[in-house]
Amino acid sequence: MNVAIKDFDRFHVFLSSGGPGKQTGETNQNEAPTDIEEVGRTLLPLLRKKAPQILKEYETTGILSVQSRKFLVKICVGDLVERCGFYPLSAEKLAVAKSIISAFPSLSVRVAGQGEGFEHFYDPVSHCGFLESKLRNLRRNLQQEQRRYRKRKVTTDSDEAGEPETTENETTDTTEWVTLTKRLRPSAENLSAIKTGMEKTYIHRRAWISRDSPTVEEIFNEYPRFLDTPCLLDSEFGRLTGGKTDFFLRRWEASIIPKLKSVAALENSTSPLLKGVEDKSEDEICYTALLILVHLLPPVGASRCSLSSAITCLIDFVPLGTSIASLFNPVDSSKTHQPQLMCIGDLRSSSRQYVIIAKNDRVTIPLDDGLACALDKLFKLYWVCNLSYPTPLSAVFTFLEYIYDLPFSTQRKTKVLELISKLKACK
Repeated sequence: MNVAIKDFDRFHVFLSSGGPGKQTGETNQNEAPTDIEEVGRTLLPLLRKKAPQILKEYETTGILSVQSRKFLVKICVGDLVERCGFYPLSAEKLAVAKSIISAFPSLSVRVAGQGEGFEHFYDPVSHCGFLESKLRNLRRNLQQEQRRYRKRKVTTDSDEAGEPETTENETTDTTEWVTLTKRLRPSAENLSAIKTGMEKTYIHRRAWISRDSPTVEEIFNEYPRFLDTPCLLDSEFGRLTGGKTDFFLRRWEASIIPKLKSVAALENSTSPLLKGVEDKSEDEICYTALLILVHLLPPVGASRCSLSSAITCLIDFVPLGTSIASLFNPVDSSKTHQPQLMCIGDLRSSSRQYVIIAKNDRVTIPLDDGLACALDKLFKLYWVCNLSYPTPLSAVFTFLEYIYDLPFSTQRKTKVLELISKLKACK
């Protein structure tokens, strides 16, 4: 107390959880971070007392069902609130997350070698995860005087940077190539020139799409070859992602679908979907896997809707013989229709056809391949046109980003990380 502030650097300051004046039951927000080993030692006894079925399930299957994981988080958060209050320190939440992974190693997940495996339970950087979500839900019922934080709007100046300057000759050259690609019709003779034109206009096109956010109709009016030469979506996506064009098709059927079926067999809500799956065609198996994904990653929050409605945001069906032009009718002007897949015919029909359709923009892209390839093209269309994902399917598209080995672009990633951990635990 008798030393000037400028001389404080002569001292080493230690924070202790005990000491004079510390009353039983009090918590000090400035005390040292929680000991992870101590939390880990108390977790298993806590579960043996309150939820022995969780430990038994893990010993039997090696993973936890969604219901068991939710119960685990509920118990851990309840104990955390009892010890530290409704606003525990980041270090305390981090200790609980690490102790969960220590007790249940197969729940650990690292995407692209990043992270330490516990971030889907609590990420100290983004302050997201199962533990944080549960705490926020509990705090919603607090009285106003019990709340500690208030929201405030944060503004940034990140958009002030200007665009790179272009010379008049460069602008003229780009315009000529855009005009050429519009005039050339798709054929074996013109394909090389079309690809060259798309490469020459790539930088101009990406700057325009990023800056002006044009609609799908405006993009395809300016670059109509995307419509009749769908392979250009592959080339554009490859340049956008550093050559990850074929990642989905390489992994989806060979690796992801078998593991999805293994995870689905352990969940009561998805196991009925596997009935007779071994006798189904490739497209039927692909569709079943999409149904499983929608069940495991359902719409939440403001996007909550029925699972049957959610899957139609991805793929819908019309009778065989339906004309492509009639797919626009009727159009519900009160809703925004993100691009989706439409299957003309039955999945078992040999004459079925898949079409990418953007109803609001009256744009269609007929496809000649199976459902997996059609899904691949649809995802690439979202990236090429810089579109937001359908809100009910935000988590599903985030999982597709994992398959493409892309960084997650949405906040709907906690359940996705949990699913990834389950897939990695499957052999």
